[in-house]
Amino acid sequence: MRPLTVLTPAEVVSRLLHARSVAVVGASDDGNKASGRTLRYLLRYGYRGAIYPVNPRRERVQGVQAYASLADLPEAPELAVIVLPASGVPEVLRQCGEIGTRVAIVFASGFAEVGPAGARAQEELLAVAREAGVRVLGPNCVGAVGASAALTAAFMTGLDQDRFELKDDGVAFVTQSGAMGAFILNMAQSTGLGLGRFFSTGNEADISLPEVIEGLVEDDSTRVILGYVEGIRQASSFRAALKRARDRQVPICLMKVGRSARGATAAQSHTGSLAGQDVVYDGLFEQYGVFRATDVDHLLDLGRILASGQRACGPRVSIVTLSGGAGVLMTDAADDFGLEVPRWDDEWAGRMAAVLPAFASVRNPIDTTGVIASDQQVLRDAIDVCVQHPGTDVVMVMLGNMEREEDALCRILVEAAATSTKPIVVVWVGGSGRPVESLAAHGIATFPEPVRAVRAVAALVRWSARSGGAAPQSSSLEGTAEISAHGGADAGGVSDLRILDEVAAKKLLHDHGIATVPEQEAQDPAEAVAAAGRIGYPVVLKLLSEEVAHKSDHGLVRVGLPDQESVRRAAEQILGIADRMGVGDRRLVVQALVPSNTELILGMRRDPVFGPVVALGIGGVLTELASDVQVRVPPLTAADVESMVDGLRYRAVLEGARGRTPVDRKALTETVLRFAQLVTEQGARLDSLEINPLLVDGDGRPVAVDALAVCGVEGRDYAEV
Repeated sequence: MRPLTVLTPAEVVSRLLHARSVAVVGASDDGNKASGRTLRYLLRYGYRGAIYPVNPRRERVQGVQAYASLADLPEAPELAVIVLPASGVPEVLRQCGEIGTRVAIVFASGFAEVGPAGARAQEELLAVAREAGVRVLGPNCVGAVGASAALTAAFMTGLDQDRFELKDDGVAFVTQSGAMGAFILNMAQSTGLGLGRFFSTGNEADISLPEVIEGLVEDDSTRVILGYVEGIRQASSFRAALKRARDRQVPICLMKVGRSARGATAAQSHTGSLAGQDVVYDGLFEQYGVFRATDVDHLLDLGRILASGQRACGPRVSIVTLSGGAGVLMTDAADDFGLEVPRWDDEWAGRMAAVLPAFASVRNPIDTTGVIASDQQVLRDAIDVCVQHPGTDVVMVMLGNMEREEDALCRILVEAAATSTKPIVVVWVGGSGRPVESLAAHGIATFPEPVRAVRAVAALVRWSARSGGAAPQSSSLEGTAEISAHGGADAGGVSDLRILDEVAAKKLLHDHGIATVPEQEAQDPAEAVAAAGRIGYPVVLKLLSEEVAHKSDHGLVRVGLPDQESVRRAAEQILGIADRMGVGDRRLVVQALVPSNTELILGMRRDPVFGPVVALGIGGVLTELASDVQVRVPPLTAADVESMVDGLRYRAVLEGARGRTPVDRKALTETVLRFAQLVTEQGARLDSLEINPLLVDGDGRPVAVDALAVCGVEGRDYAEV
């Protein structure tokens, strides 16, 4: 057989959504069985391509002509859906390759998710598929759905309903959980959201979540991509897909589960995924502009608002409601989510008063009162004034109940949205529930609860600001220093890890352009006194040893020594403690005292999924009170560093709060960028690197005062499974 050209991610996605012919291998005549549902759904939803049931025991399956094998088909189908048990899958994949079918979906479970034996079976499946030139979605998945072609290559019961016909609003959904994905697809279509591109990736033996995202991004008709993520196996592919989405300005919204330690363990056992540390996902999502959903409603709300394709020029919201209480609730929520509800001035309050009853509230939020139940034109006039108002970026309309008036009010809202130059977002609480779906059909984002609507508008504002600017560029800082071959002590008993002493670690930092404290090494108390004289009092004295990582925990640090005698006594005491501890490598380091009232921590650690990551946090006493850290995955840009600083909860301490010295933001950004470049260059040889503390000196510039580096074997890096 002639070698086949490898399908690109875009081609794979296109086959799964738009295949013009489908073979269902193992199709049952009983449409209620799992093996019979795919064919039943294809017929039920009106798939317009050729359908080929493959069943050697029947001439017809569910009324459709059947075939004994793939070799008997009149053509090579563009997609094969394999509904057989696990044992029968490899042979069918071989047959797919022989006839030229390039993409297959495997529903069967019993592979890597069940343990070592299943993992071996999955490896066999993948080997057969690669030899045959067939791309595989699954195994252990529920399939794919392309609504525009009515291609329901799935067996999930969420398609057993009579409430909706599948529609496609350009909303795509990729899920690593088949059941949760099925629930979410049904919820979306039931509430009028055209989630019409659905992919369950299952065990991801071949086609992975990152590849599906990449393929969707290349499709110009994709408006927004949603995802349910349990864990990422291919970190570099995931980052590349997110970067491509950012560059093409396709919004991505992910619900990443496994946030808790116990949840991460459950995710690993469920799909064989490596969940990684959740804070790293937060940082990565921030880097690439990914929205993180906290629950299913939030995920679908993000899809609803971003699929509208609208843009908000700013965060200023005008609220039109028939309830003063609802206006207060939404104003509170706006403050929580970073939006503004500006009070209107006299001129514009007067314009609003001209179209509302005399007893209405006209300053924003605008309470039209219940008069709109009998006079819908009042609502239209109020919306028009809001759209014309120069201080309004988004108009939010909050209604409720009024089932008799639903149709008339929906017509008003559709007319207003059609002529508006600004986004109009609707909240409709109670009533029949029909307006949510009815307005969605006209592209009007509508929500059943006010706080959810405000949260969604905040996301729209953030996306509008992001998509209006150019993608950040990577740092071009130069750095050539390497880790020298120090013969250090083992770290934590791990024979292939070495601790660099503090002076060696700071030399590494200094060689990469990071400011470090002036210091000198000493072998005994006399040399320490001489070094202190050269540096100038007051000084800091520490044990210098590759055998002790955290010196302060053992009383091996003295701060603010004012004269020769204090240095001599401190040196004798420190060396005595080290001797009693059995430390063989006993040296001293004398440092200049850096006056500072602000401490930071800047560090690198190795994440099991994404490899070396950079963390910036508030240090000192605040570290003990509350963990305040931001994490990003290098390489970093200046924008990444700025977002790290802005994301710190206690960033006010860096801005001069309570008489502190304000940090030089430019200098801090450069320090973090240089640190990140060091990590990028040396990450394969470092297991961890930490500056603690990174002090802010009297000029606001960051200075590395203490550092710890743990080195591993070169080339030891995170796994790309």
